[in-house]
Amino acid sequence: MDWKDIDRLRDPGFSEARRGYDRREVDRLLGALVDWLETDAARELGELAVKRKLEFVGKSAARILLTTEEEAEKLRELTDEECVQLRADAEEASRRVREAADAYAAEVRAKADADAHSARETASAEAERIVEEGERRRAEVDAAVKELEARRDRTLQELDRLRAHLSSTLGMPEPEAETPAEAEKEADAAARA
Repeated sequence: MDWKDIDRLRDPGFSEARRGYDRREVDRLLGALVDWLETDAARELGELAVKRKLEFVGKSAARILLTTEEEAEKLRELTDEECVQLRADAEEASRRVREAADAYAAEVRAKADADAHSARETASAEAERIVEEGERRRAEVDAAVKELEARRDRTLQELDRLRAHLSSTLGMPEPEAETPAEAEKEADAAARA
């Protein structure tokens, strides 16, 4: 019996005879249902349940991977923006200090030379500290991205393990293990679909 026939049980649509449904049609349907229940019902229902569970696991994995990739991309963008801003701030601070030193040097040349030298050293140290802070933040974000990628890989491995366990439990042949790159491609394709 086909799955479409099972749906037909909800609304069989028997022809109406003089006193109800056509008895031969009802007998044929009930006979086919009994035959199916005695032979293929358990196997077909089990396969359907496994298929639906595997589809659910696949969709969940795709959502996890997509979310992980989106978060990693956002972290990269934020780090890049912070680095650009920190460099711009450092350059602006350095520019202002140089302008102030040049204006002061025009008034009092002797004292300005000493002050300008001191201001340049301070600005350079501050700029270096700001750049180092930006690089430290970028390293932290890169570490967070690597952790997210490691989580994704562990999730994929766990999904492969669960798939293999589910397949062995149901006596189905084990699917080939996917590499993280293959799983990522499948997740991308599923997310686009």
